[in-house]
Amino acid sequence: MKGFSSNTQLLQLIFDELREILKITLLIREMVLKEEFERLPDYLSQREQKIERLAELLNELKAIKNEIPNFQQVRSEIKTIFDEVLKIEAENADNIREKMKEISEELIKLIERRKILNYLR
Repeated sequence: MKGFSSNTQLLQLIFDELREILKITLLIREMVLKEEFERLPDYLSQREQKIERLAELLNELKAIKNEIPNFQQVRSEIKTIFDEVLKIEAENADNIREKMKEISEELIKLIERRKILNYLR
């Protein structure tokens, strides 16, 4: 176990990262719903870094899973939080698709108006 004083410390770090990922994902959802896209790339990048760190920690956990007496319970709790993140992420994707569709429709209308104006000139 590299860099961890105990299995408990590793588990704490894993759950801390999961909570941070969930928090950032919720912030992203709020930003999408409010159409505040300026800082969205920063949060997406930050979340990606947290996910990469979590993957490293989960690999560490996998290496010591036999040393953890209640590993199945821990695994179940991790999965529950991760499933919640995935659910919110799917909602985010749907919301972004809907916003993009609305923007596309507005652009098409503007282009059609411009064509009509050019034709009338």
